[in-house]
Amino acid sequence: MILFLGTADAVFAQSKTPDIFHDAKGDSYHQLFLDFKAKTLLELKYTTDDSLIEGELSVDGFSVILKNYAGDKAVKVKVLNEAGEEKEVSKSKCFIDPVILQL
Repeated sequence: MILFLGTADAVFAQSKTPDIFHDAKGDSYHQLFLDFKAKTLLELKYTTDDSLIEGELSVDGFSVILKNYAGDKAVKVKVLNEAGEEKEVSKSKCFIDPVILQL
């Protein structure tokens, strides 16, 4: 019986390990990096079906944070750069990285 309780404790201890890729609501975040500094995010969507993605520009303006990215699609981003020019950037799934929320 003691062996059983020890095993059960080990199983429950594993389930308490924090998930570093999801927030308390279960949302995940990914980021893609820009080769220039942007000041405004205009549009963020998947290239294959033009469906919109929820996201925001990073504080420093050099990356875009995607909320609940599907993980298997290329993304198209329209931004305004520092000069006020509209730029469009496409990134394949290989250039989109998960964000670690905590260590």
